[in-house]
Amino acid sequence: MDDNELDRLFGEVSESGSKPEKETSKDKEKEPSDKEVSDSERAEEVLRKNGFIISKYKESSEDKEGSDEDPSDDDDQEESEEPGESSDNEEPGESEEEGEDSESEGSEEDDGSEDESDEESEERSDEDEEAPSKDKSSEKAKKKPKKPRRRLNARGITIIALLVLILGLAALIWFLPAFRVRNVHVEGNVSQSDQEILRQLKLEYNSHLMGGVSGNILDVIRLDYGKTEERIKRENPYIEDIRVSVKLPSTVDVTVKERSKICYIRTPDGYAALDRDGIVLELSSKDTTKNVRPVICGLNVKYAELGKPVTIGNSNDYKKAIIVLGAILAADNASMGDNYSMFENTLEVRMLPSGYIFLTVKSPSGKFIQIKLNSLDKISDKMAWLLYAFNSEALDKTKTKGFLDMTGDDPTLREY
Repeated sequence: MDDNELDRLFGEVSESGSKPEKETSKDKEKEPSDKEVSDSERAEEVLRKNGFIISKYKESSEDKEGSDEDPSDDDDQEESEEPGESSDNEEPGESEEEGEDSESEGSEEDDGSEDESDEESEERSDEDEEAPSKDKSSEKAKKKPKKPRRRLNARGITIIALLVLILGLAALIWFLPAFRVRNVHVEGNVSQSDQEILRQLKLEYNSHLMGGVSGNILDVIRLDYGKTEERIKRENPYIEDIRVSVKLPSTVDVTVKERSKICYIRTPDGYAALDRDGIVLELSSKDTTKNVRPVICGLNVKYAELGKPVTIGNSNDYKKAIIVLGAILAADNASMGDNYSMFENTLEVRMLPSGYIFLTVKSPSGKFIQIKLNSLDKISDKMAWLLYAFNSEALDKTKTKGFLDMTGDDPTLREY
């Protein structure tokens, strides 16, 4: 750029009288402290403001101080510099000699570098502002305990599978028809009918089989009606033992073990029916004397409660009477094809304090005969012979009013 062009630019600037735009902080730093500005400096300012500058020339305060301190250098620079150029600005002079092309290239590079430096400074300032916030967030993240992630292990999966399996089985058991009552089998009952047993079980047709399963753990595993069994034994003294169990499909099996009524005893209120072990099976009033047989008389009865053993003062006499009645039952069971039952026709077994035992038996013809016993030796053989005598009507043909003495080896009819 020659001097004419500079004069033309300076002239246009002076004529236009336009004020330069607001200087940046970098420009202010680069301005010299002296108020008097040389022509070359004004030219650089104008070119820079109009977008033509340029070089990477940046004058530092140290260079300025050095220039002030070294006059010899200033002289050398003045000699080398052409008129119109400042001593401090070497690069602009060189750029003018290289030509307008080099100036334009330098200006473009200089502008890019300045822009890049500005962007870098802004990015650094942003990073500096963001740094404490990131540190705070990282500290908070460290302080916050991380929630452990729950993962299903093999044990958890196994437990879930078992629960699903149990629920599925429960649904099948509840809805399948095979678990509904359709059939009931009862066995072992003699004195109790099937209908009475079912009524005590409280089983209804089409009710659920598992509804009555209860009791201890063994009862539940075996699918037994444990609590129902205990209830029936408490309520019905004739039931010595009962077993109620489920049998798939749709079947309930009932096995009964009954107590046998063997005799009656007199009580203050009437009569009590007993089994071999003295368990009270029935309690009846005095008005029902026709169906009460055989009766054991001569006992000192103290207490009788339904379903419990009777309390007797002379318990040995009761045991002797039971042995005699047992021998009579055995004789009936041994006689095949005879319609006569000596046990059913035995009206009374009287126990005397002297040790004798008197039986009152009704013969097939309706005649009442008394039999005297003094001991239990060979009692089974004696009862078998007595049954034979009744069946042969040998005792009915006699006209002696008395009793049959069986205390010796040979039975003898004796008068009273």
